[in-house]
Amino acid sequence: MNIAKDKWMKYKGTSGRAVLTLCGVYGVAYLFSLQPVNRIYYSVLNVLLAVGIYSMLQQTEQNLRKIEEKRDRKRRICYVAVISFLFALSMVMGYQLQNLGMTDCGVRGKGMILIRALCLSVAAFPFANLLLDGIDRLSARGEATMSGRYWKSGIVFAVTAVVIFLCLIPVWLAYYPIIMSYDFHRQVNEAYKGLEWFYPLQPIAHTWLIRLFLQIGTAIGSYEAGIACMAVFQMVLYALVMGYATSMIWRMTAKKWPVVVTTLFLALFPYNTVLVVCTTKDTLFTILFTLFFLLFLERNYFSNGKKKILMNILLVAEGCLMMQFRNNAVYAVAVFMLLLLILRPKKEKLGILILGICLVLGETGMRNVIQTAIGTRLEAPKIEAYSVPIQQFARVAYYHGEELEVQDPELAALLEKYVPRDHWDAYYAPLADTIKGAVNASAYTENSRQFLRDWLRVGKRYPNEFLDAFLELTRGYWFWDDFSWAENLGYGTDTRYGVLFTYTSSEIEGYGSIEHRSKFPALEKVLEKIVSGNCFNEWPVLSVIFHGSLYSWSLFFLMVLCLYRRKYWCFQMSLLPFLYFGTMLLGPVVQVRYLFPIMVILPVLAAFFSSDRMKSQSNENREQKVVFLGRKIYNKAIG
Repeated sequence: MNIAKDKWMKYKGTSGRAVLTLCGVYGVAYLFSLQPVNRIYYSVLNVLLAVGIYSMLQQTEQNLRKIEEKRDRKRRICYVAVISFLFALSMVMGYQLQNLGMTDCGVRGKGMILIRALCLSVAAFPFANLLLDGIDRLSARGEATMSGRYWKSGIVFAVTAVVIFLCLIPVWLAYYPIIMSYDFHRQVNEAYKGLEWFYPLQPIAHTWLIRLFLQIGTAIGSYEAGIACMAVFQMVLYALVMGYATSMIWRMTAKKWPVVVTTLFLALFPYNTVLVVCTTKDTLFTILFTLFFLLFLERNYFSNGKKKILMNILLVAEGCLMMQFRNNAVYAVAVFMLLLLILRPKKEKLGILILGICLVLGETGMRNVIQTAIGTRLEAPKIEAYSVPIQQFARVAYYHGEELEVQDPELAALLEKYVPRDHWDAYYAPLADTIKGAVNASAYTENSRQFLRDWLRVGKRYPNEFLDAFLELTRGYWFWDDFSWAENLGYGTDTRYGVLFTYTSSEIEGYGSIEHRSKFPALEKVLEKIVSGNCFNEWPVLSVIFHGSLYSWSLFFLMVLCLYRRKYWCFQMSLLPFLYFGTMLLGPVVQVRYLFPIMVILPVLAAFFSSDRMKSQSNENREQKVVFLGRKIYNKAIG
């Protein structure tokens, strides 16, 4: 009887793996079938693919059986299944958008997307399981014992800051005096003309900084020298804050290799080094956002008593300044503080509430003070926040506008209210700016209720176009194989458009241009091939680290791992960059400069996750408070 039962179980397991293998082969083959001129369904390679998937599923099954606790095994399977499915779903939708221009329509189409994603997730399941298995194995080792000489955190900070700064100097010389791109052409003219010309389309604090360095250039006798000082200023700030980040990693892990790897990444990775010597506001925002995150860690896990009070003051001052460089940052911070108010222990709630109120009100107060100081009461334009609805209306108009003019003139007139008729053909899926500048902003901002009713009306009739417009606009954040984010305005070393913009746009009315004069043209040529020519797309495997989606997915994976390993204190801190990322999903375009804050914070978050020192430090802080209160009560009792 037992022999028959064993045979049945073996047959059942083999049959189940065979069915899952066929599903996995179908999922992978479907992705290949979306490529032009492809016959993967009829290829003999399917046999090899089936053998590979079957073997991996068999190995995964054996791996899962090694988990003794049934609850832990189910927990592993659930988390692996979620990760695999979401990854597979992103690949199916991403390849459909990339090759077909849209996702499958209707209820049946969306159902087929889910079925294909489920099939593909079977092939992804063994790899996701390997990821979680590796995390479990590393966690089982516990904290590594200290080997060799212990470095003081102050020494780590000083050495890494100096190394990072020295590595930035050649890049600065290559792009001397500074990379004058993105919105610099507008800001430099406002800065040149005077404070009364400042317009809050760009952060006023940032425009004022540009004006300050122009004035330094006037004193020196050269605008080039003055604006070069701005590059050095950013380099120094970046080196100091990133030195603080590496010292924080050392304090959390007490391991040398994470410090070395992080320092090399911060000092040598082209995205980081090129953005540091660029005039975009995202450089200073990234530096200040990272510092805010580090100060929050310092406050929560390394501070007690008077030091914690000091950290609260520093957090409010630095946080209010940081939010001046990104209008959307205040929303991320406000929601982050609200979630902390819910998630943190009861005895910490009052402090979190006060800190959150001070940050939000302080940001508003500082903004008003700055505007009053320069003599302007102009508000930042709100139309930027409507980038997604603009693209949704524009996509409907682009694909259905002409037929609506004949079949439903009323709805066509409604579309024209939000997107001018002469711009219906200007719809460009990965970039809202082509339409945004031409729309009637008051139609979106003046009557929110009417806008919402109109938006729901059009969306109800064309749900697929609305969904696809959002997915297309944000594709670079979630689709691993997307390349539109790196070439939405083209690419090439001639135009200096690519994954980063390094063109010179410094024409000042009544003066001329601030000239770009490279002091290291050989290095500039190499960097231009990467950031303008996008040559990294030709590098096997290594090209992955240049994909913006790697960093957004890494943040997501890290948050899932925090929940899987029950490291809730780490999950809470990861909410800050995640919420900031959420605000970017409503933006007009995907660009790597928007991901810059997440890129530099990820090593700190990874160190935070990998170390139990932070939890023990937090517990130790609480124990010290209890001991202190106990002694105080005892002294009063015997007093």
